Amino acid sequence: MATGIRGRRWLPSGRLLVVVMAVVAVVAGGGWAAKPVWQPWWYAERLCGGHLSGGELADLLPAERLRAGRDTFGSGEPVLRCGVDEGDGRHFVLRVEAQTDAGARLGPLDMEFSIPRDLTYPFPASVPGFYGSFGPVIVQDCPKLGRDPEGRRPRLVTKVYSHGVEDAPSTASLRTAVRIANGANAELGCGAEPLPLPDRVEPVRKLALSRAGNTMCGWLTRTTLPRSPSGKAWQVVAPTDDRAPITSCSLIDSGTGESAVDLSGWYGGWTTEPFARLLSNNARLPDDRSPHDALLGTAFGRAKARCAGEAANFLANSYTPTGTGSALPMSDVRRLLDEFASDQAERRDCTDLELPGPTVYPRRY
Repeated sequence: MATGIRGRRWLPSGRLLVVVMAVVAVVAGGGWAAKPVWQPWWYAERLCGGHLSGGELADLLPAERLRAGRDTFGSGEPVLRCGVDEGDGRHFVLRVEAQTDAGARLGPLDMEFSIPRDLTYPFPASVPGFYGSFGPVIVQDCPKLGRDPEGRRPRLVTKVYSHGVEDAPSTASLRTAVRIANGANAELGCGAEPLPLPDRVEPVRKLALSRAGNTMCGWLTRTTLPRSPSGKAWQVVAPTDDRAPITSCSLIDSGTGESAVDLSGWYGGWTTEPFARLLSNNARLPDDRSPHDALLGTAFGRAKARCAGEAANFLANSYTPTGTGSALPMSDVRRLLDEFASDQAERRDCTDLELPGPTVYPRRY
């Protein structure tokens, strides 16, 4: 679809104008025969405050007749939504949503926290985002919006629901998310620095342990690591900037290519309730323990702190390739989580660091 349109660029300007006018006349007259060819540019012009790219939509949208969904960009509403659907108004092919976190109980990232899982980071480190359950997600601090009465710092959360049109991160969906984030940033008065457009999906970069010293995960080079499951050397994946709202470090077993433990830091008041639900859904706790505590499950652990006056949560996931248990003994996972959380707390001047005890609580189901 995109190739067919771009192929017309060699036409002399007069002939191209005739083609354009003919298609516009068909559409204006109520005809839909040419709509699948022209609809990416049509929607880019008319939806989402003009922040979309026709070429990127051409790479994403299927070659079928679609309809515009509800569009709140430019409406003054606090939640900006737009997208295209299959014509029934219910089944989105592509949906875009951007909002500032207003302190709701679970918040705009609620759906990312039903189970402990490893995130994908296909953005450059300069873009604070990850690839979520349904598509790209970007989280940005909003310096112009101040803090709410409880001291929470508002954040702009931009989501692109691209699950219906792609099975893995693509440059088109990532660029779409960045364009929307920059547009919503200006419309909602967030005040974040504009984000650069990524020119590709970032590959997973597995570094030898000796080369990870200058990354955010450099602490891994200064500690005693457990033996890898295969007995081979460790590698490190350090995909995020150390000041991002979500940070990550992973230890990779070079013998299997699999991650043995993934460590992530989640900053902001919005993390409190989602993490409590995460623990409630996945660990069977006695009456004297709360899902708000720092603790260990059978294959994950959670630590917590206060950073810049807000909650922060630190998560360790360790799963075998089959998902039947932890890839490392939970005593090792606990120590790595302790060191990761301590390193993050030192970098961000955090206080009230709470680390899990040695008890491993069984799975809830």
